[in-house]
Amino acid sequence: AASLDDISASGYRPKKPKDVKIVDSSQGQIEVSWTPSKCASMYDVTYQQVTGGEAISKQVQALHENSILLVDGLVSCSEFEIRVSAVIGDEYSDEAVLSFTTAPEINAAQRL
Repeated sequence: AASLDDISASGYRPKKPKDVKIVDSSQGQIEVSWTPSKCASMYDVTYQQVTGGEAISKQVQALHENSILLVDGLVSCSEFEIRVSAVIGDEYSDEAVLSFTTAPEINAAQRL
């Protein structure tokens, strides 16, 4: 069997992750999961508000996980876009894209 180094050196481009979905959406955090891509060594997860804002990128080692908990930069009642790519060496798959809207803050009504 070929090693990850051999596969990476061959220029093989991984397939994009499938079935990207929100598995948990609690106050101030979102858990995203996906079906793993064959031969991926890691996943690049980028998310940002659809209306602008700073893009936040996280890397997930493929050997250990096919999900990530996102907490940084989430703003209540805002639409976000998540992009997940499989990575091997310097090769990135096409992006799997998912949009979601964050929940309102639990105490938002009390401040009105």
